[in-house]
Amino acid sequence: MNTVTEIVTMKLAGNFTKDEFISIVDGLENDFHSKQPGFIDTELLYDEKNDLWIMIQHWESTEQLKAASKKIFTDNAAELFVKSIDPQNVKMTIAPQLRTWK
Repeated sequence: MNTVTEIVTMKLAGNFTKDEFISIVDGLENDFHSKQPGFIDTELLYDEKNDLWIMIQHWESTEQLKAASKKIFTDNAAELFVKSIDPQNVKMTIAPQLRTWK
């Protein structure tokens, strides 16, 4: 089975420091994503030049990813994260893995 990758780019809704937002994402990953069926891992990146946060996640299936994406807006463990991002500046791309090289 090939994994599914989700790439989310976002800007923040408030004036958070890098450390503050990393702490928010840490809570999201420990208390929400890691408990969702099919979740594999998350990587967080920051493009300082464009003030853009990038989250890369891997999931076992598109269905599991989409179920977690719907649940994130109603789960208390994700509330702080949802409030910290600007919904007008969120872009999501979902793509199945075709091949890997190591």
